[in-house]
Amino acid sequence: MAIAAFLVGVGAAPAGAIAIVPTNDAFGLANTLFLDLPGLTVNNASLSSAAQDIRSASFQAGTYTNLTGTYGLPLSGIALSTGNVTDYATGPNTDVGFSTDFGVPASDAQNALLTPITGQLDHFDVVQFDIEFFAGPNATRVIFFATFGSEEWPAYVGTDFNDGVGLFVNGVNVAGVLPTGGVAGDPLLPVNIGHPDMSPITGTEINAVLAPNGNPVLRFDVPINPAEMNSFRIILADAGDSSLDTTVYLSSFFSPNGIGNGLGGSEFDPVLPANPADPVTGTWDIQIPDVPAGTTVWIDPLITVGFEYAVLGGPEFLTVTAPSLATIPDLDGYFITVGAATAPLGPGATLNFLETFGLTPILFILSGIDPKLGLDPDDPDAFPIGISLTADSSGTTILVTPSVVPLPPAFALYLGALAFLGALAYRRQRSV
Repeated sequence: MAIAAFLVGVGAAPAGAIAIVPTNDAFGLANTLFLDLPGLTVNNASLSSAAQDIRSASFQAGTYTNLTGTYGLPLSGIALSTGNVTDYATGPNTDVGFSTDFGVPASDAQNALLTPITGQLDHFDVVQFDIEFFAGPNATRVIFFATFGSEEWPAYVGTDFNDGVGLFVNGVNVAGVLPTGGVAGDPLLPVNIGHPDMSPITGTEINAVLAPNGNPVLRFDVPINPAEMNSFRIILADAGDSSLDTTVYLSSFFSPNGIGNGLGGSEFDPVLPANPADPVTGTWDIQIPDVPAGTTVWIDPLITVGFEYAVLGGPEFLTVTAPSLATIPDLDGYFITVGAATAPLGPGATLNFLETFGLTPILFILSGIDPKLGLDPDDPDAFPIGISLTADSSGTTILVTPSVVPLPPAFALYLGALAFLGALAYRRQRSV
């Protein structure tokens, strides 16, 4: 299956794609970036931008949601741009030289941070976002996920216009990316348009994004100081002049010991089986939190061979959301089958059953996981998926029974790959 089937955006932006809400509210951005991160408390936040400096009607910062899985990004986070950030929602690439020029030079302090990243002395249209946060005694690291792209590529690669971004935690720039083919111990390259892994993966107005090994979601595991105040700074700039925009999308995750609390609020914190598997049937119980209809809950059984998902009574399935590339680097995405019909599901994308199949089913099959990923069957967070139901969840239990279900005949060519199949049975129970 071609990667383009999932990572390339075509035509007008679909409803629920990357949507950007512009804002200059630094605390709002901080709370979105560090949403529900246990053990972290935001104490201070500030945002400065060229657009603010000249009182422009444009914004260089905003929050995003990403229901279609554009670039395989997680469902939500923040976006920053050297141009107008709202120009970089999901949609076609209408102009290879898209630009909003504010013409504001960087300060001396900003140039000092940016020069090691871009190799240039002068920068323009800077957007800088700073957070001070207190880390609890069990907090030892934060994981950041980013997608970086630019309109400078490919025309200005190797020139003075080497736009870049820095991610500073406690004064150290942690945004370095190993190039494709690199091995542990090789030098990390700064995040700028000259990185050799810039790639024309479409999905927004951006010409190209940084995608080592084909994955446009960059991961930075950052150590922090427990039981202390920590500082975070992201700074993005045009190098050499103020023309042609560069943009970054950013989200994060933290939990003690690197695992979630099992609350189901994100793909990094899925609800796990409540009990060991039945020794005869192999069935697990997963207790769904009480949530309103349409609320996505992330679940993850303790195997990765696959499932057939079924509802027995009560609500039906409304949506299913695939893990983003931040969690599972499966660039090809997956297939969802309802009856005799099959539809693709890209990494990080949400499929609405009613819109796609014309019904809300009581059973569906998810298949197409790449066996080359070598997912660990003993890893409780190996393959989370998000589901939402057509009715409120109140004491809903999911029964997870592993099973091998043949792929639809139209996809017989995939029988040589590991099929991801399985079974979820929902039953309504009285809340305790």
